[in-house]
Amino acid sequence: MAVSRRPLSELTDEPTHFSDCCAGISKPLLDMLASRLPQKPALTLSIGCGSGLLEAMLLQAAPEKLDLYGVEVPGCVSWHLPAERLFRVPSTTSLYPETMLASGLMFVYPRKSKLVADYIHAFAGGALECVAWLSHRSDFSEVKDLLFSSFHKVELIDGPGIPPYELLVVASMPMITLK
Repeated sequence: MAVSRRPLSELTDEPTHFSDCCAGISKPLLDMLASRLPQKPALTLSIGCGSGLLEAMLLQAAPEKLDLYGVEVPGCVSWHLPAERLFRVPSTTSLYPETMLASGLMFVYPRKSKLVADYIHAFAGGALECVAWLSHRSDFSEVKDLLFSSFHKVELIDGPGIPPYELLVVASMPMITLK
């Protein structure tokens, strides 16, 4: 089980910003993610998990619901996710090959929208059921067309527990194109 250095007791209904996580984290955000990401035994990967703080807090908040792992490059230290919850890729443009087994993907403040597109195009024909994207709302324009053209259902979530400048998008029911 992942154990974050940050206790859940530090969280409230209002977003809290930590120096090692881009997103504001709150109890409502954790609840929203835990209820919308695929449930155990389904696998969810957090692509570019960074320090792993959000992921570790999610695992603390919903250990019975989620089977969540981080994916990160070797040079990035994941302070909050233990090694057994972390997969490594060679570079920031590399795709984790076992993603075909994942039912859910999570992207939190991804640096390049092309990486989101590459993952969706490469793995939408596998087990993928859902993509959660959390970032600055101004960045949504970079992935909007991709998500709406790749999934039957796209839910834009802003509100309690999410800072006004952030947006959580959950896309589900992929449109699979067989070639």
